[in-house]
Amino acid sequence: MMELLQKELGEALQACEQVGKELRIRVTPQQLVPVTRLCKQHGYTYPCDITAVDMRTELVLVYRLIAPDSGEQVVVKVGAPRSGARIPTVSGVYGAAEWLEREVYDLFGVRFEGHPDLRRILLTDDWEGHPLLK
Repeated sequence: MMELLQKELGEALQACEQVGKELRIRVTPQQLVPVTRLCKQHGYTYPCDITAVDMRTELVLVYRLIAPDSGEQVVVKVGAPRSGARIPTVSGVYGAAEWLEREVYDLFGVRFEGHPDLRRILLTDDWEGHPLLK
């Protein structure tokens, strides 16, 4: 999978590392949807988790995709600004991403462009702010 991604993305692949059965990559927001489509076509059909990490200088979104047949994983990382982050939704690739992206929106404030129902999922509608931002 690493060679395929390197061939398909070239310079857009910011980082790539194989650790056991886990392939860790970092891409630009513009490459996120094409990368997840490619992963799904190659058997990574289960989006186990989508979350974010506040690194104080940026948010890093983390997508963990699993190939159920082999147990192999692809971890896709995407950088975003801490304030006003806008990332394309992958809900068109993985339906389950709708719920996971809503959680990231609720807790970190990331807006997923093209999301069909982006609203709070854990906190009340009148909650101000996003509690996992440092």
